[in-house]
Amino acid sequence: MAIALEHRPVRRAASTRDAGSLSHILRELSLRIAAAWRRYRVEREIESLSYDQRKDIGFRSFDKTTR
Repeated sequence: MAIALEHRPVRRAASTRDAGSLSHILRELSLRIAAAWRRYRVEREIESLSYDQRKDIGFRSFDKTTR
């Protein structure tokens, strides 16, 4: 049985010196965009696997015959 865990780093309090600075906001935005892109690519790669490969690594399949 495979377990897929999503790790999200703990957000630390920003220092008071640059908490509202433009560079801090842009850095946070770029990090969020990069993380979203990585998640999107991983999802696409998983979806491109065959049914049997996904089943072997533990992803559930959608079964249309269930109630």
